Amino acid sequence: MKEKIQSVAVQLSGFSPREINIFDATFAVESHRSYRYFRLPADSLQRADISLVNADNLQALATLTQTQAENACPILLIGTALVEMPFLAIARPIRWLRLFDALDQLISQHRHILSQQNAETPLLAVGLPERRRRERLDLDLTDPRDYEKMRSRPPQTDRILVVDRDALFRDDLALTMLKRLVPVEWVGDSAAANEVYTKLPISIILINPQLSGLDPYFFCRKIKQWHNKTRITVIFLADRGFAYDPALAQQSGCDGFLMRDLGQPQIFTALSKFLLSPA
Repeated sequence: MKEKIQSVAVQLSGFSPREINIFDATFAVESHRSYRYFRLPADSLQRADISLVNADNLQALATLTQTQAENACPILLIGTALVEMPFLAIARPIRWLRLFDALDQLISQHRHILSQQNAETPLLAVGLPERRRRERLDLDLTDPRDYEKMRSRPPQTDRILVVDRDALFRDDLALTMLKRLVPVEWVGDSAAANEVYTKLPISIILINPQLSGLDPYFFCRKIKQWHNKTRITVIFLADRGFAYDPALAQQSGCDGFLMRDLGQPQIFTALSKFLLSPA
């Protein structure tokens, strides 16, 4: 029986657009191994399985500790760091077979450790740190009163709203969220969604951006404007082939996207970062 190929989500840090394109093209053609690697887009909220870091980029190296803490995934350096670091490294120029062998090794070791520790339980029980959109400054001279003006209040309670053409995804998510006692509502269009998010306390809205007649970015901006004093997370729940526009998403206040074909544990892990209760 042929062994099933497992997909592995790769986070790239510190690489140029040209290098990212080369990684994408190489991942696409290297399909005969046990693992199939693909790059996570910057705004994807999916948890990375492994992180590739440009060792020639000082900023990327400076955030290694944060990256490891947030994603709890193995790290592979590309190039030679100026200081000794406790991570496996592949020298430049990249020898692709050597790179894939290293990736396979790290992923296999990591998944073996997770299976030994039964790591799925703590992932479901403990909220993960929120992925930062901007780097934290070492020296912050901003007046604290300015921060107070910008700070939005947290939602009153955890409640998720799914805006989708049918309730199938909502039903699966509701079962998953029973672990956290988080109710999950469903509506089939933006008009019905207005009746929910303007009247009920909502912490997360998952929008199918491919709904007929819906401009997801305009809808997201409308939600954010209504909740301008209360923190609310808006996430696109997309099918394969949806063209996510990072610029429009940033303008509308969208917090990122998830692919709907992810497993429920991966969906749960991503949403946990935005919920109030840690467990």
